[in-house]
Amino acid sequence: MRYRLELSQVKWKKNMQMQIAMHCGPVFAGIKPSNTVTLNLEDSRELVETFQGSEIKCALIYAGSGKCLWLLYREWDVQQYLMKPEHQKFLRDCGYSSFQLKDILHALRGRYHSYRNGAQEFPHELGLILGYPLCDVLGFIQHHGQDYLYSGYWKIYGNLSNTKKLFDAYDLIRYQMVKQVEYGKSLKEIMESYSRYRVPSYA
Repeated sequence: MRYRLELSQVKWKKNMQMQIAMHCGPVFAGIKPSNTVTLNLEDSRELVETFQGSEIKCALIYAGSGKCLWLLYREWDVQQYLMKPEHQKFLRDCGYSSFQLKDILHALRGRYHSYRNGAQEFPHELGLILGYPLCDVLGFIQHHGQDYLYSGYWKIYGNLSNTKKLFDAYDLIRYQMVKQVEYGKSLKEIMESYSRYRVPSYA
């Protein structure tokens, strides 16, 4: 598709607005519950100011060496996704005792810090919080990141056709957002234009 080719050729400036467009467009559009983005300290301050009072929440997951890993998320969407019985079972197996999002994020911060300090393995439950299908999260764990069917926004281990359609929707949204940032629109203006955007959730 032409927009995907154009997206791959974008020479984008590494500022906060463009990084959000590249990484978090599907969250703006409401077709993905959350995504992560890594920013420096200055851009992190701008991020918090930009999204203050909006539908998009910002949670700091890790800070170190002048970089901050942020989770941008729609609280209701993430909470509803994690409320599925099979997702709660997975979280329980990972050691979580509460399924309230604030408690999950608090525990995730600790686990991610331990991972970065070499004290434990990567917290794979982050994939579930990002809206990945459970079959792909489990497949990644079981196959140690190998033997996947396809690799895009994440590695696919099941439901290939529908998940690739979802990737196509993500690509289109990212392209649209990148072009709007290039044309000088602010993130707040873009958020307003996508407030009612919806596509089918394939995965």
